[in-house]
Amino acid sequence: MRATRPSVDIPSGGLGHEIWASWTGLWNGTGETDPATFIADDVTVHLPTFGMPPSASLSTREDVTRWIVGFRSCYRPDARFVAELGPWLVEDRFVVARWHFTGTWQGGVPATATVPAGTEVSIRGVDILRLEGRRIAEYWLTDDQLDLYGQLGAAIPEGARS
Repeated sequence: MRATRPSVDIPSGGLGHEIWASWTGLWNGTGETDPATFIADDVTVHLPTFGMPPSASLSTREDVTRWIVGFRSCYRPDARFVAELGPWLVEDRFVVARWHFTGTWQGGVPATATVPAGTEVSIRGVDILRLEGRRIAEYWLTDDQLDLYGQLGAAIPEGARS
């Protein structure tokens, strides 16, 4: 049986799309919007424990922006995050989207990768952004780091699968 993409009506325009466009512009390295206009000064971040920095280390807009720039430095400039489902604005407070990342790994993180630079990768995840006013005040990320590590031939630390 052939997999098909679900049919979903994705709303266009509005605050959810505006925030999502700015957020993915930052992740994609194409953003022209100053992060100060869409990320609060102080941010609460919730990251998976595997393959990520401690959530508490990302508590300001500058921390989050620096982390995103660091992630981007591991991939060629044409790497992209694209929404597969959403973004949706929920209760005028949350922007939610499932995304698909594709890129060409250049080296760096993870340090235990065994594949050569130039390896194409693809992962999916979900971002939930809680807004205060028109800025991101809290961020939840779920993604498949184990899949990424597998594509890069990286060692998976003991206990990461439990």
